Amino acid sequence: MTSERARCRHAFQDDEGIEVAKVVDSQPEEEVLSSGPLSISTRLEYTSLKKDEMHNVFGLVSLQAAEAAADLENISADLAKNDDRTAVDIVCVLDRSGSMDGEKLQLVKDAVAFVISEMQPNDRLSIVSFDHGAERLTPLKKMTMNGKDASQQAMVQLYSGGGTSITNGLDCGIAVMEQRRQRNPVGAVFLLTDGQDSTSRDQMQQLVQRARASHCSLYAFGFGEDHDTTLLNTVAEYAQTPFTYVERLDTIRNVFAGAVNGLMSVAAQGIELRIVPESGCTLSSIHTPFTYTREGGEDSAAVVQIPDAFEGERRDIVIELRVPAGSVDGSVALLRASTRYHAVRDKATVQTPDVHLHAERTAEPEGEPDAEVVEQRQRIEVTNTLESAIAQGEEGHFAKAQQVLSLRAEALRKSPAQTDVSRALLAEVEDAQDRLRDSQTWSHGGLAEVSNAMWMHKQQRCTNTDESSSSHAKCSKQLYTNHRQRASIKRSSMF
Repeated sequence: MTSERARCRHAFQDDEGIEVAKVVDSQPEEEVLSSGPLSISTRLEYTSLKKDEMHNVFGLVSLQAAEAAADLENISADLAKNDDRTAVDIVCVLDRSGSMDGEKLQLVKDAVAFVISEMQPNDRLSIVSFDHGAERLTPLKKMTMNGKDASQQAMVQLYSGGGTSITNGLDCGIAVMEQRRQRNPVGAVFLLTDGQDSTSRDQMQQLVQRARASHCSLYAFGFGEDHDTTLLNTVAEYAQTPFTYVERLDTIRNVFAGAVNGLMSVAAQGIELRIVPESGCTLSSIHTPFTYTREGGEDSAAVVQIPDAFEGERRDIVIELRVPAGSVDGSVALLRASTRYHAVRDKATVQTPDVHLHAERTAEPEGEPDAEVVEQRQRIEVTNTLESAIAQGEEGHFAKAQQVLSLRAEALRKSPAQTDVSRALLAEVEDAQDRLRDSQTWSHGGLAEVSNAMWMHKQQRCTNTDESSSSHAKCSKQLYTNHRQRASIKRSSMF
């Protein structure tokens, strides 16, 4: 195996060619469809509002991706490999520093071996390893029998030693993606590390920008208690992908299985969700982790930019809506929403028609708060609480963190709407209370676990179903994994 150590900035341009029909067309798409894998729905906190009064109410604009039609959770591994899905390009950037010696490195090798076994001939994989430097072990190769054999041989020869430079590892992995001569429709760089690094936030932002410009996402996995959670949180923030904490080392195979098969299920990319207030209403606040822009003031349209959506995945945008007083009885349109995106399987642009959110204006409004709006409000509130608690924990203010968490837990317990989602959120807050008991608990996995939970709920995405070691019967991850991910995780346990 020829070493490419410390030469990762040099041109590669040796990615293995793929079928022309499978390559992403670089030309603008002319066909525009009116429907595709994403559907839009809207809901209001209260279905009727008292007329002649101004109201501040919560609303919900949701995108739902269609789930795979096949019963993927019960099909065999052989049938899963023949599934007619979108091909992917993946670069695994693996920490091989001295701290990865022994069982850790072997478990990572096993995890990558499973990923290789899941890939189809038109999928491509490249493996990069790093310590204080970086080395590309294999070019971006098609996962034919020969490609799989070459990748497995590279993993067998992987050994540990040296320091940790995440910057060098990512620089090399992203360069592989940047210099592709052809590209599959979906691409991602997986970063796995167990160590600390002095990489700055500015450096990480630049690396994420390079990944985005090369049409690939970036996923960060923290392995064991000693990894640099703060740095990987920065990756999650800029990349808009979840940070995954691998608390139990023997679950790394499941984690990679869920992450890879999530990518294999990408249904839509480049999603632009446009929300336009009507009837004199204003969007006083928009709660989303994704980038959004306003076309003017609060009474103007907002456009939320979402990188992608997996099959079966849901994206909920919680809005605060100011509704002016009105004297007219009957139904009033408060806003309209539409979306434009690239449908991956159809290889076409979709522009949906407007979906309207209405409310009844009446003299005597009735009705309980809408359950789905309440759940999503609670999700946003819990996310904000976990983020605040993390900030307090990082400053060593554990009493303040406990106070913030206790208030949120009490609010969830007192909520009249007790649902599976609210109970899952309560267990998450209670687990965070345990993780923020003291500095020792916090530094030995506490920060990583609470960060994992915060990003998962914020982005409504998860890479695995393995709940942490907790006394609170956590079940949050089941909310955010799809059929394809769960099926792959099931296969990984038998690999």
